[in-house]
Amino acid sequence: MNDLVTILLPTYNGERYILQMLDSVYAQDYRPIEVILSDDASADRTLAKVNGWLKGKNKDDFLFKVIRNKTNRGLSGNISYAAKYVHGKYLFLADQDDIWKRNKVSVQVDYLKRNTDCEMCVCDRSAVDRSGKIICKSLMRYEHRDLRKRSYTDVLNNEICYSANAICLITKHMDQIFPIPEEICEHDTFIAIMAAHFGKIGYIKEALVLYRVYNGNLSCNYAMETNGNLIKLGYVIVKRLRRKNWKETKDPVIIREVLSNRFNENHVKFSSKIYAGSVDHIYLAAFQYILNNFSKWKRFM
Repeated sequence: MNDLVTILLPTYNGERYILQMLDSVYAQDYRPIEVILSDDASADRTLAKVNGWLKGKNKDDFLFKVIRNKTNRGLSGNISYAAKYVHGKYLFLADQDDIWKRNKVSVQVDYLKRNTDCEMCVCDRSAVDRSGKIICKSLMRYEHRDLRKRSYTDVLNNEICYSANAICLITKHMDQIFPIPEEICEHDTFIAIMAAHFGKIGYIKEALVLYRVYNGNLSCNYAMETNGNLIKLGYVIVKRLRRKNWKETKDPVIIREVLSNRFNENHVKFSSKIYAGSVDHIYLAAFQYILNNFSKWKRFM
């Protein structure tokens, strides 16, 4: 008998792609699964589509819980609130506009069972466009990621990708990893830092997520590679730099406070590889960023 897996799926105005995501979760070759879908006060038809899709889907080995927030909690607040309902031995975080490979859950659970020194693992991802067409087979290769296992010290001293939609986490220490502070910018990095107290972070070279990249993404990732309009590109880069400034100024302060409260760790120092400092003169920096990365414009590998 397999251990129960929980998939936590936060949604907000996600009606366009949510059914594709739900179909890919339901098609997983692993059971039993519980899905906790927490909607953050969507103003569109996300919940109507979810409820329509759900008819006939709740079974003994596929349990589905829908939470509807009356007011918007923000992404981190939404995840933290929904985490209270997790029952599985393993926790997966999902994005509303992605598609999962059929073996995503089984491969990541198997990895953690075989690598008992790991508390969390992260899989590779393929980038897809709005229509679901693959535009980059391996984001880990594209970004030249070092895929060795990471200890707590490594996590504090290296900028590494911990994308939430690629994470599988053992839930044994949930009470010390969660909640995520609502003001945090990069909730996935926060989770990785907390989890690394209890074990290493491992990497799976197989791309198990089809990660949809477009201007509507909160992170604005891969804007240079996927945006064909220079004016829109400039807008997205400015948005990305503003988000970077939020991360650089707030996240280290928040995380240090949490480390002090939860683990009695004081005066923790982060490498400049993680938090390099905020950007002055954002519009000038955006122009310079575009010039420096022009070779990437509309060119994915």
